[in-house]
Amino acid sequence: MMKNFLLILVLYILKLVMKIIYFFIKIFTKQKNKITMLSRQSNNINLDFKLLKEELEKNFKQINCLDENIGSDDAKNKTINRNTNKDSKNEVEIKVLCKKIPKTFFGKIQYCLYMIKCMYHVATSKVCIIDGYNIAISALKHKKNTEIIQIWHAMGAIKKFGYQVLDKEEGNNSTVARIMKMHANYTCITCTSEETRKIYAEAFNTSIDKIKVLGMPRIDYLLGKNGEIDGNVENLCKEYPKLKEKKNIVYVPTFRKGKPIDISKIIKAIDKERYNLIIRLHPLDKTNIENEYIINRKYNTSDLIKVADYVITDYSAVAFGAATLNKPLFFYLYDLDKYGSARGLNIDLKEEMKNSTKTNIEEIIEIIDNGTYNYEELKKFKEKYVQTADIDNTKRIAKYIKETVMLY
Repeated sequence: MMKNFLLILVLYILKLVMKIIYFFIKIFTKQKNKITMLSRQSNNINLDFKLLKEELEKNFKQINCLDENIGSDDAKNKTINRNTNKDSKNEVEIKVLCKKIPKTFFGKIQYCLYMIKCMYHVATSKVCIIDGYNIAISALKHKKNTEIIQIWHAMGAIKKFGYQVLDKEEGNNSTVARIMKMHANYTCITCTSEETRKIYAEAFNTSIDKIKVLGMPRIDYLLGKNGEIDGNVENLCKEYPKLKEKKNIVYVPTFRKGKPIDISKIIKAIDKERYNLIIRLHPLDKTNIENEYIINRKYNTSDLIKVADYVITDYSAVAFGAATLNKPLFFYLYDLDKYGSARGLNIDLKEEMKNSTKTNIEEIIEIIDNGTYNYEELKKFKEKYVQTADIDNTKRIAKYIKETVMLY
């Protein structure tokens, strides 16, 4: 009881301090033709932000790119000239800020100072783009006409999240969510289908009209839109030549808070003479895996889906990526009853993907071995949940930004 009281007190103080700082930042700054992308999912620019940034650079006549998360000195501070006109009205600045919250006490103090920096860039931007919950975005009141676009870090939601799981075992505390205004202030939330709109409206606790079927940039990546980035797959196969020697089974299970993933059964079930098994766990998962099943994380999950012949998951949104590429997709739900009660699901997999949803891994391997996969079922799943499975996702989002906010 005392612990909860102290937590609530700290959150109220933190929020008050942020409001005071942000009040003065807003007073002494002006909005510019500026787009700020913020993420706390990783310390490097993510795939969606990278693709969208590149598309925005093509759309505007002159862009000042100030990017701290790409890693190249040339990319950190550069001006891309599309026009000889030096009028500032033709300039658009793009700022990318990606930083995970550190676990150490000193790291958290540094992160507080970093948040002040984020607040400055939010206050001076016409457009802010995020890929998850962001304290500075949701907890504060922003200048009028600030467009805040949520490109959620998953292509959809098999498992419930956000307001759907408040006070559940794997969800957030409802009091904390209320104090920190979880998922507030969004003006647009992108998604991949009409069905997903309904799910997101509930999960983000917002009106459905704010949720727009614009897709996600990573869909373009999956479909091979960008040849330069597609080189990742070529490099992957060169670094791991075994991927071309056998059929590849990629297993991507969902992260379970405080619980290890049971990988022993799937390892035992797969014939290593016929298949390569690749296991990609969530970055926070501490389950021990032998190196022979691991691919370096410089290759993202989308790269693994591309080289996969079969994809096995449980409740992960990686399923939508596999469906986009028409990869044989299986749901291995060995803990369905427990997970369903702890978290809850948005999709009844046993109904919608009944031929490829199993609680026994041997049944999945039998389908793979016999070549009896139900592609018609997969097609229906894709049509329902990935309606933007084309090559125009990034362009649609960039066009929305340009026309809605009129950044010129």
